[in-house]
Amino acid sequence: MNIIKEANLQIRNKELIVHSIVGLLIGFFILHPISMLIYDFDTNGTDYNLISLGKTIAENISHTFSLHMIGMSIAFSVLGATIGAGSGLYYRSLKKKNGLLHGKRKLLQQSIPTLIKNGESEFVEFKSSLRHDYRQVKTNKNLEGVILKSIAGFLNANGGTLIIGVDDESNILGLENDYLTLKKNNKDGFQQRIITIIANAFGRNICSYVHIYFHRIDEKEICTVVIKPSERPVYLNENNRTVFYLRTGNVTNPLTTSETVRYLQSSQTLKS
Repeated sequence: MNIIKEANLQIRNKELIVHSIVGLLIGFFILHPISMLIYDFDTNGTDYNLISLGKTIAENISHTFSLHMIGMSIAFSVLGATIGAGSGLYYRSLKKKNGLLHGKRKLLQQSIPTLIKNGESEFVEFKSSLRHDYRQVKTNKNLEGVILKSIAGFLNANGGTLIIGVDDESNILGLENDYLTLKKNNKDGFQQRIITIIANAFGRNICSYVHIYFHRIDEKEICTVVIKPSERPVYLNENNRTVFYLRTGNVTNPLTTSETVRYLQSSQTLKS
């Protein structure tokens, strides 16, 4: 394991060195000559024809790399190397972030069939669709409210995973019928719709607690909504009243006002 870590560290250091060297070369061979040309054109203010322009450029480039300008050359080289090192660090952070995301997606992909097989629990819930009504075989936007109840329940509890495109008996139905109900009838439109209804119901800040992924199982696409517990209580507006939903066991239930107060008091006591 240590050998692997050392190898990865060497690779990252080499990438940083390469970026720095490229930046140094750009500073020495490009930035410095260009700055000299700009300075010359700006101070002289003369009109150039093609021959005089070429001569001026050649003279400035020659002067740039003379011993007389060694100080400026070093300064631009250091500037270029610094910029290159900065780009190298940024590239490294992006690469690390993408690697972590890829690892999480891969792990999640491997665990989805197991989650479906094990059925619903305190941390897992299935929903057949976002807005396609399988009973009435038509679009039913009221089903979005059912999705929001489940999300609110997980937000107010310990978080969990909502799997859309799977029924209560763990049968994989897919999202194709849902896609047909959207203006943008693909997974991008599906994700945008989920984000929109969450933002409208709970506020845009709650979207940061929700992560959406798509998977293909048995040639059908399903969606997993991974929900982190919210730091504050989340309420859902229903028929001009505010309702607090909570995931307990494998069920999401609305709490009465007194039950909500007792739960929030007890959860606050546990946190403190």
